[in-house]
Amino acid sequence: MRRPPRELSIFSMSALDVLATATGVFVLLLVLVMPYYRKSFDANAEIAARRVSTSEIRAKVTTTEETAVRYRGEAEAALAEAERLNRAAAALEREAAARPAVLAKPRVPQPAAETQADRQVVDAIDLVFAIDTTASMGPAIRELASSMASIVRILQRLVPSVRIGVAAYSDRDTGLPPLQVLPLTSAERDLPRVLAFLAALHESPIGSQTIEEDVHLGLGAAMDMPFRANALQSIVLIGDAQAHPEYIEDTLHQTRAFVFANERRSVSALFATTPSAMRDGLRSRRYFAAVAEAGRGSFSDFAGSMIAAVLLSVIVD
Repeated sequence: MRRPPRELSIFSMSALDVLATATGVFVLLLVLVMPYYRKSFDANAEIAARRVSTSEIRAKVTTTEETAVRYRGEAEAALAEAERLNRAAAALEREAAARPAVLAKPRVPQPAAETQADRQVVDAIDLVFAIDTTASMGPAIRELASSMASIVRILQRLVPSVRIGVAAYSDRDTGLPPLQVLPLTSAERDLPRVLAFLAALHESPIGSQTIEEDVHLGLGAAMDMPFRANALQSIVLIGDAQAHPEYIEDTLHQTRAFVFANERRSVSALFATTPSAMRDGLRSRRYFAAVAEAGRGSFSDFAGSMIAAVLLSVIVD
């Protein structure tokens, strides 16, 4: 008996049904899983971005901590120096108080060969402080006010006739009055008024828009005060920022003209190394040194050394 021929067909209806069903299941699973895959991909990208951001933040924190440590060390050194000099100033005050009658005697002629240390103090001093009171001076203003008060007390004991003036300047772009002035006032007759003005000095509550300040206003007000012709006339500029660029040469010329008019005049300068000044790279230090050079005066860097520097520059004739 002859067998009927058989043909093997892989594309029968049953096979196509199975294939179609499998394809449909695959597509369905793909549709269901795709959103989770996308979320996982986005999450991985976000994690990578967060890691980069975290590394940057850690680097910034490390840099900030190193800067803070450096500033803290500089501040501690400045405070230690200020404390040492304040103790020295207190000792000078006590010594002066113990012998006021001797130092207040009229001057007598000295031998030609006398040394500077043997010479007597001057008979009369007109001393004016031109001080920056902008917001950046906040960290130093209290120490400076205390140092100025100590200087006034010491001079009042050492010199027969002392007058003190103050020209406290800020910046005009703050919208506040740019000047607070205490006219030259006798320390003998009105010492409480002088000390009260110094104690009331404070930094501006509004920061200026530029690093440079209106130094020319403070110096101008100080130089315009009515100095006595027979007195030693001294101005001490105190600040942490130089004059605006358009006034730098003017203030130096003004300083030279002021001291040239009278050989008993001088302009000294104290550069306050505040955090703002350090962030600016101490760029203004050269300006304050130039003012002192133009004014035939002394230059100092720190608030604490102000007492010794000012006394040395004004009490010896």
